[in-house]
Amino acid sequence: MLRYTLRRLAWLPIILLAVATITFIMLRVLPGQDPADVIAGQGALPEQKERIRQDLGLDDPLWRQYVDWLGNVILLDFGTDYEARRAIFCGPPSPPGINIPGWPWDGDCLFWNKFAPSFEIILLSVIVSGIVGISFGILSAMYRNSLLDYGVRIFAVFGSSIPEFFLLALMIIIPSYLWTYSMPVGGYVPLWDDPAHNLRLFVPAAIVLGVAGSAGLMRLTRTTMLEVLRQDYVRTAHAKGIPTPTVITRHALRNAGTPIATAMGTAFIAVFGGSVIVEQVLSIRGIGEWFFSAAIKRDLPVVQFLSVYTAFIVVIVNLIVDLSYAYIDPRVRYS
Repeated sequence: MLRYTLRRLAWLPIILLAVATITFIMLRVLPGQDPADVIAGQGALPEQKERIRQDLGLDDPLWRQYVDWLGNVILLDFGTDYEARRAIFCGPPSPPGINIPGWPWDGDCLFWNKFAPSFEIILLSVIVSGIVGISFGILSAMYRNSLLDYGVRIFAVFGSSIPEFFLLALMIIIPSYLWTYSMPVGGYVPLWDDPAHNLRLFVPAAIVLGVAGSAGLMRLTRTTMLEVLRQDYVRTAHAKGIPTPTVITRHALRNAGTPIATAMGTAFIAVFGGSVIVEQVLSIRGIGEWFFSAAIKRDLPVVQFLSVYTAFIVVIVNLIVDLSYAYIDPRVRYS
């Protein structure tokens, strides 16, 4: 397994280089508004725009821009954003509330300021997606063609059909109209500072993303469990008097775990992409909202960095899913 992991990780720089190159070229070749126009604003003189282009290096030949940018990226220097002129990425900050003498990084950059809200949304959403998708998928398979089964299947279709922004709008409007409850929108308070306010802000977003991500997981879990529950070893386990929860968790679910793990990885990637919409609707200043605003403002260094970051996350998640197969099914061998 170690050799397989190292071989997969060896492809990671090549994939990131390909993503970085394609993103860099597309941002500059495809038609779009000049970043100097966005920064200078309306009514700016041509001389002012030209000065901005020179300061940002946009007047250099395309190959020189690429070489300079790639040389800095190799050193993990992704430059500064156009708006605040702050560093985009730096080393991780010290843990909250802990002062470590000689900590090699200051953590004072845009990425780590945006990372915490997005990480919490994605983590809570994946937890909701896994609990709802797997548990209801198992119940649907156990009580096939019952009212519970039909209800789960309708819920799965509903979850995969309704857009996230529409559900979020309903979660904001309906409580305020029926119960005069105003859900907090915008801002970020760490969980350890004010748990109540933090959960009021992030739990609705996690539920919306989790429901959307659990729809496909629910259907796949049901289908896979139906095939496993028909196997002879499951009937034999029931005949021996083993309790049903034990049969489901230790026998059936373990053997159906490989496709479920794949679906969990897909659900994570779906939640990761859906956070852009959620953060935009709820005005949460996380990575998703950062990516959206940078694309609108033509903030090229930020878009380039977030494209590479997204590719890195997708590759790592797929690797973790592949490695989980050997743990779920001992018959899996990597050679």
